[in-house]
Amino acid sequence: MMQSDFFDRESGIPVYRQLADYIKKQISSGVYQPGDVLPSEADYIRDFNVSRTTVRLAFGLITNAGMVRREQGRGTIVVPQVRTQLPFLASFTEESSRYGRTPSVVLLRQYMDKVSIEAAKALSLPTDAHVLRVERLRLVDGEPIGLALSWMNTVRFPGLANLNYSALSIYSLLESEMGLSIRSAKENIRADLATENEAHKLNIQAGAPVLRMLRTTFIQDEQGAVIPIEYVEVVFNGSIYSVDVELYRQSGK
Repeated sequence: MMQSDFFDRESGIPVYRQLADYIKKQISSGVYQPGDVLPSEADYIRDFNVSRTTVRLAFGLITNAGMVRREQGRGTIVVPQVRTQLPFLASFTEESSRYGRTPSVVLLRQYMDKVSIEAAKALSLPTDAHVLRVERLRLVDGEPIGLALSWMNTVRFPGLANLNYSALSIYSLLESEMGLSIRSAKENIRADLATENEAHKLNIQAGAPVLRMLRTTFIQDEQGAVIPIEYVEVVFNGSIYSVDVELYRQSGK
């Protein structure tokens, strides 16, 4: 049983936001695991001495953030989370499977298109080059988690145009179907807000927090040359996908 003064009612922060933050912390810390059912509205009303409107507004915030989903007859269900560990290079499929989740992919579109300025720079191609553009929706346990736009270096590797991009892992395609050796990747990750198009595909609200990842993947040929093969822009639901980094201090610094 919670105390009636659990919330700071003098802070200027609405009580429903404080309640939503409390529930988010419980999910992030593992108090509630993916698939668990949160307490009912009546439970929160009783335990926190708040109104039904306050609880519903709090549930609305965490639902819009993609941390839970509402199911008729069951209640509010915690959505699975996926994390990646740096500096290890792994595909999204490998990351999801590591945490016991079931990854899947929906191929939205693939077609030849003029390379974007960012992709041309990343792939070391002229800005008037045309390459294969692949748009895919990534899901975990049936829930959309990421929207990926890949530019494949079909100028250097024409065979990339013949691959089946509805397959789970592009890395597996490169390695098993084309016999290429993935060497490394350069990646930039930043916080951002979802556009209307991204929000629609990820089932979140426009303006919701997302992680925007820009990655260039390199292969190494038989002569030892390192060549960029894919430039991908991925938008992840920021409430589901996170990044872990292990840091080491340099001696003498």
